[in-house]
Amino acid sequence: MALPRFDFHTHTMYSDGVMVASAIVEVAEARNLAAVAITDHGPELSVGISPSKIEAMISDVEIARKDAGIPVLCGIEANVIDPSGAIDINEQLLGRFDILVVGVHRLSWAIRDRAELARAYLTSITNAMERQRVDVVAHPFRFHGDLAGYLSPDDIDVFVEAAAERGVAIELNSRYRAPDENLLRACLRKGVKISIGTDAHTTAEVGSIDWPMSQLRKVGASREDLVLDKFLEGG
Repeated sequence: MALPRFDFHTHTMYSDGVMVASAIVEVAEARNLAAVAITDHGPELSVGISPSKIEAMISDVEIARKDAGIPVLCGIEANVIDPSGAIDINEQLLGRFDILVVGVHRLSWAIRDRAELARAYLTSITNAMERQRVDVVAHPFRFHGDLAGYLSPDDIDVFVEAAAERGVAIELNSRYRAPDENLLRACLRKGVKISIGTDAHTTAEVGSIDWPMSQLRKVGASREDLVLDKFLEGG
């Protein structure tokens, strides 16, 4: 059975994309996606959405999905802002979003060693998963290059176990080609669901998921391994 195609990571002009929500939906439909999510960057990132514009962004997504022929999720790509796992979206706003994608975009500039960066990333994202709702981890261990190779098998187990315990999906990200196959297989062994995201900033990128689909086929993933149905079923 063919795997469903979906894109749960896209950006509009409210952060660093060049698209409006309606254009994302139109392209997603044209490319026969099963669903699409609009997930602008949270406000702590330099290119993130202004807090004053979050309501307008949510409204735009609601308008775009009224006439959509596929499910359209309103989301945000929140930023982990410190090692404790805090994010830049407050508790009140969290309930407004259908999907919460969380990424690490900032680590201490005092750290120069890649292995130390990898462990700092691990600490931040693991604490984020344990501290609050996280639906999807964006481009895992991608931070100015791939940090996963600097982690031990035990470190990877810590991450995967945390995701499994909290029901957090990991993202297969087209833009950064992350995570690597070893981490993907570890997640599938532990029952961690997989999300697919292009990290699209232009309409040409929306739904361009050949690499994630090839990785899923390579590891023998099935529809049950994907996070899609959780959101289609409203769970």
